[in-house]
Amino acid sequence: MGATSHSAEASALGFYFQSFFGLDALVGQADDAAAVAIERADDVELKASSETLLVQLKHSMSEKPPAVTIASRALWRTLKVWIDLLPVLSLAETRFHLVTVGEIGADSDLVALLKAETSRKSLVQALEQEASRVIKERDEAAAGGAKTLPHADRVDGCVAFLELTAATRLNLLRRVRIQPGALTIDQMEEAIAGKLVQVQAKDRLAIARSLIEWWDRQVVYSLCGKRPRFIARSELLQAMAERIAEIEQDALLPDFINISEPAWYRPEGVLTRQIELVGGKASDIAKAIREEWRARQQRAKWILERPEMATKIGLHDSHLHEEWSDRYGSMLEDCSGLDEDGQCASGLELLRWSHDNAPNVVHPITPGWAATYYVRGSYQVLADDRTVGWHPDYLKRLKDDGA
Repeated sequence: MGATSHSAEASALGFYFQSFFGLDALVGQADDAAAVAIERADDVELKASSETLLVQLKHSMSEKPPAVTIASRALWRTLKVWIDLLPVLSLAETRFHLVTVGEIGADSDLVALLKAETSRKSLVQALEQEASRVIKERDEAAAGGAKTLPHADRVDGCVAFLELTAATRLNLLRRVRIQPGALTIDQMEEAIAGKLVQVQAKDRLAIARSLIEWWDRQVVYSLCGKRPRFIARSELLQAMAERIAEIEQDALLPDFINISEPAWYRPEGVLTRQIELVGGKASDIAKAIREEWRARQQRAKWILERPEMATKIGLHDSHLHEEWSDRYGSMLEDCSGLDEDGQCASGLELLRWSHDNAPNVVHPITPGWAATYYVRGSYQVLADDRTVGWHPDYLKRLKDDGA
């Protein structure tokens, strides 16, 4: 159980490391036409300056990450991935990077990959010798009747490498770089913040954290087909500009405008009971739950990042209550003498006003705010707290129900 758990953690961190690395790479690009894709042709794929960079990432949180050697599984699996891609790419327009948090020995033939201009001829010979050794030892084990053959974790890469022509082996390795000693995932947030040189130093970490949230969403959308696979630097610059403006102009961003509540989410019973009291339909309840979740999440995010927002939210809630109270008072007068059906109809009209019309007449929480979900959902938050209601006699009905 423990080993499985650690394996899952490592895999999850490895994927998140890919996302962080992609953002870090795009932030550091000078080419405004640059774009990044995660888990497409490789772990990270960067298009910039008329070239494609394919990156294999080897992450580890170990105190002593495994070193990369000529015999490493990481090396041979990486080579196998790149060799498989050769038929569908232009080698002259592609570079390959193996990025690892581990190190390589100073006397290793792999030091040739540290610099683009270093000759790869000795490295090619070392890799050929290692690949031949692996295949020979497997053949000998098979001939001896061994049930389990050695080197299963890298034999495919060895075979693929030897099947290349001598010229292709050399040309491939001329396009390869290795980057040992990479940052671990827990260091990436500060690294990204450090590259935001156009932002005041005191604001860099906050903007980096907000950018990472935005970036993670774009990566997920790209993987499930909700957006193009490549995330462009122009998009990143726009997201960055919005976050800088948020800090400098005290603006607020609609973080949940395109996000729906999780399938499992169910608010407290008071919200739905309030709607049931006025004969609300399933569509009324569905809209209320969605917008309440968005508004509640938005409030929590603002207060977490900027505690002073609690006061601003409270003042705006008072404004929402006042707008509701004026209409509720008129409704009570109009409902005098009406039967239950008439009272429910009036209450349903007030409920639907909070969703359809209130965002257009209630002052926004901050100038320029246009996301309708905040007013709609805040009314549902207040309804859940019994601060507002829809039925003329909602407080007594809820109390009688034990709600």
